[in-house]
Amino acid sequence: MVDSKFHVVSSSVSGMSRKTILSLSAAAFAAFAAAAKPHVFSMSFKVTSLNGPIASEQAREKTFAWLRKNHFTKVWLESYRHGERVPSDLLARERDAFRAAGFAVSGMVTPTMLNDAPAGGKPPMVTCWSDSAAQNRLRAECVRAAELFDQVIVDDFLFSGCGDKCARCAALKRKLGMADWGAFKRHLMMDVARRCIVEPSRAANPKIDVIVKFPCWYQNWFRQGYSPVEEPRLFGSCWAGTETRDANPDPVQGCNLVGMLDDLSGGRCGGGWYDGLDSAPEKFVEQARYTILGGARESFVHCYDYLIADDPGVTPFGEKADRGHACAAAFEKEADGLFELAGLLNGAKRVGWNWVVSRDGTGTGVSRHAFDVDGRRYVAWQNTTGEERTLDDWNPSTQRKLLSLPDDAAATVSGGKIKLAPHAFALAECSHP
Repeated sequence: MVDSKFHVVSSSVSGMSRKTILSLSAAAFAAFAAAAKPHVFSMSFKVTSLNGPIASEQAREKTFAWLRKNHFTKVWLESYRHGERVPSDLLARERDAFRAAGFAVSGMVTPTMLNDAPAGGKPPMVTCWSDSAAQNRLRAECVRAAELFDQVIVDDFLFSGCGDKCARCAALKRKLGMADWGAFKRHLMMDVARRCIVEPSRAANPKIDVIVKFPCWYQNWFRQGYSPVEEPRLFGSCWAGTETRDANPDPVQGCNLVGMLDDLSGGRCGGGWYDGLDSAPEKFVEQARYTILGGARESFVHCYDYLIADDPGVTPFGEKADRGHACAAAFEKEADGLFELAGLLNGAKRVGWNWVVSRDGTGTGVSRHAFDVDGRRYVAWQNTTGEERTLDDWNPSTQRKLLSLPDDAAATVSGGKIKLAPHAFALAECSHP
């Protein structure tokens, strides 16, 4: 799709002719478009892989090749998760190795298992945040990450699962004179974030960009301690969880969350994060497409361990990572298309969309999206069902198909109809809005 390739970068880079751009090899074009920064594709590495296979130079070289092939230009290296940490000297060597290979490198902290373990057991996965010992451990891990990286994301465990049965939180709630658990949790998490993450991180590294990641379960943000207006202002930026996986009855929510959080935070949402847990390959790539359609400036794929490694490591609540390699293969198949889609929609203004969930028995299960970019109008369709869908939504005199995923046969047009294969995606350019 030569013309589409040109459109990816022509509006954002001057000084290079159309003829020169179109003559670039695939590898050269990828490097050129990355320099134009239409979109960033990034991947995280958990403590498990950083303490294991990625510590090997041979494994790193193989990983570098896979990342480059699939348009990843940035990595996030995790320093702490579930009571396991990567030693600072090892993490610094791995950071420097990725940088030397040409990747942007940021840090990551997952604030789980920070309480003391009960006798004969393990610390709870979700932290009780009124525990001063847990707060001190979080502070130490955030300072350590800030000393190694200029950008650190805090995974979405900055919430409270406590209630009346937690004597410590109940006592603090009474002391503060707060009747509502949701208000108490929001107050507590803002206080912990300020004292244990943001302020000590900035003291350790004045250049630090600390990011709070919001989970995909937006319905419970306020009840569990998340403040989507105040927290991004405190941190400076935020991320949206766009992982919808197999069981979610509303898969388009991943698309909506980026824009919603960007609006609530005053433009501070930097991107979307999704993973391959409990996901069939076709649903995994849907998450990738919706993250881009939602306006994310960066697609954060979590993680090497779940998708590429032989051992995915421990999942937080027993989620399955048994289809990770198949999800990675599905991503590889359409990585070029995702890269092109992100470039075409760079700087897009969303002008309309509609969605009727297929489970109500009357809808199509297809979401429709329209965008304006530099005077061009684009329309996209995503079939979220396992069945073929034909829509009376095609005008051959004004629409031109630019892209379909996972391959060109996934979407076909005839007369006034567009036919979408199961879980297929299509993008068209309109000759006039």
